[in-house]
Amino acid sequence: MSSFDNLKHRPHQAYWVEQQNRLPLPLTELMENEVLEILTKVLQSYRSRIGKNHFLTKQLQRYIEGLKRRRNKSQHVPAQ
Repeated sequence: MSSFDNLKHRPHQAYWVEQQNRLPLPLTELMENEVLEILTKVLQSYRSRIGKNHFLTKQLQRYIEGLKRRRNKSQHVPAQ
């Protein structure tokens, strides 16, 4: 199955890929940084209000870590 066929089965991902290709890279990085900043504040709030061991807190922590890993990967990809 081609990557395009694979994306047709996940329409939200196809939309995301299309939008990423349309946005200038600095804008995308700025948006990702803002999202991480907001989610980090939400995580701090979750920790103080519902506890660090609550499943929502842990889920958000994993999500933030995944975003950071993805962002770091994209920043280390050499330009072609």
